[in-house]
Amino acid sequence: MLKRDESETIHDFALRLYANKKEYGINSNDIAKLLNAETGMNKGESAWRKKYKSFAAGMQYANEIRDRNISDRILCISDCHVPFQLPISLLEKYRNRIDVIVLNGDICDCQSISSFMKIYRKSPIEEIIETRKYIIDMIEYINPKKVIINYGNHDLRFQNYLAKNLDTDILELMPKTSLELMFIDGFNHYNKEEKTKTYYKPLIDVFCNIEIEYTDNWYAQYKSVIFCHPRAYSSGILKTAEKAMYWFRNEGMNFKTLVMAHTHKSGLYNIGNTTVIEQGAFCDVKANNYSDGLLQNSQKEGFVYLCLDKDGEIIRDKTELVVLN
Repeated sequence: MLKRDESETIHDFALRLYANKKEYGINSNDIAKLLNAETGMNKGESAWRKKYKSFAAGMQYANEIRDRNISDRILCISDCHVPFQLPISLLEKYRNRIDVIVLNGDICDCQSISSFMKIYRKSPIEEIIETRKYIIDMIEYINPKKVIINYGNHDLRFQNYLAKNLDTDILELMPKTSLELMFIDGFNHYNKEEKTKTYYKPLIDVFCNIEIEYTDNWYAQYKSVIFCHPRAYSSGILKTAEKAMYWFRNEGMNFKTLVMAHTHKSGLYNIGNTTVIEQGAFCDVKANNYSDGLLQNSQKEGFVYLCLDKDGEIIRDKTELVVLN
């Protein structure tokens, strides 16, 4: 972390060091030494600090001018498939500048209760606890004003497994998805071996100052944007998203942008006046390789950063479809 990345300019490196002094456990003298080593200069701590204080102020002003027309900044993450999730640090660029996080389904893989063959097994409660911790870490790291959560087909494995293994009357006591347990209900972990009980309170109570909206659905609309995680799948590039767009149109919904999860593909194009996006997966697709041997196009890791104007429509030149592999 204390070395300059190949993609960083010396200015990027310096600003990152000053912005993360506490996290990196360094002070201004340490930063001066690092910058002198990078540049071959011999400036004092004060000279470097004053330079980048002015530099940062100028950048902030430029960003304020650039962002005056932005009403909402949205970070849409999906297909984390915990325990195959990517590091949250990949989202560092978006810390403290996001209004809304959309968790667009398949946050927990629910591998152990799937119908597919398992090479190894991780218990459902371990997955749920790990997923809950991952979500907490992400929300605290990004610090949004609001979080919207849709479920995906993997999240529904929870209900499907219970339906196959429990009496119908007992099933009425159970939630639909593990996300519902994490966000709305809370849950207990009974460790029979240790004879202990640990209560995990719902995330709506963990984040009292952040609006949490669990949709209990596979799609949600925020202003002119639909975020969805359908169960349908087509091997054609962007064909699933195109099918989803026409389905929502036929349902009478009015929108200008559709962001779709599930396919682990990345792409963006226009159909008429509608922008259609497949957002990729925020998981290690090599570890979580469902298409191995199926002769399908390789999976894409990524996410979407959307900027909306005052009318709730996306600003295309400020919207980013991020592909990580």
